[in-house]
Amino acid sequence: MLTLTRSADRISNPTGLNNEFAYQGKLYKIDLSFDTVISFYQLLSDDHFSVEEKISVTFEMFFGFKPSDPDFAVSAFEQINRYIQQKPYGNDEDDISSNDMQGQPIKAVKYYSFTQDAEAIYSSFREQYGINLLLEKGKMHWDEFKALFAGLDDKTYMSRIIQIRMRDTSKLEGQELADAVEAQQYYELDESKTEEAREQQFTGFMNTMKAWAQS
Repeated sequence: MLTLTRSADRISNPTGLNNEFAYQGKLYKIDLSFDTVISFYQLLSDDHFSVEEKISVTFEMFFGFKPSDPDFAVSAFEQINRYIQQKPYGNDEDDISSNDMQGQPIKAVKYYSFTQDAEAIYSSFREQYGINLLLEKGKMHWDEFKALFAGLDDKTYMSRIIQIRMRDTSKLEGQELADAVEAQQYYELDESKTEEAREQQFTGFMNTMKAWAQS
């Protein structure tokens, strides 16, 4: 059994956040800094790498070595995926936000991409928190990054982009409608970088890893 745990060593883990895997009685250090997680997202959508190459590169990114135990690799990345996608609210299995007029569930929409919106996120962290994310690479834990991202106020650049994407244009007319549509087109998310696309990319990644484990 593999479990994501917190290291008791305050020197190697001053934040007290999860940074180890326990597997068959051994502990493995894992890099869960925000830039490693975002690099993983970028790798999933990068067509220059085969899925087999992505497995090797991803393992190097998180663990610092290449996988040799297929069962360990599958278990590790299933749990990594669950962990990095955890949210303080709405963690139900299907991520349902509400029902439509016919009572059918509506899947929650995420109006941001950690990869495509990287510059806006950087700007917003500098604006609100005075944090230079470039200097936090390899240091700021993913959990801390997510919490700060969720706490961005409405005045930040990233929040304004999200508001533009979320805006209902059905009742707008004339120049107001034209301006709103133009803004939404300008800040439109690339389909390959949405949260839904990333979930599909990870599914393909895991299917290949499982096939490798069974070979």
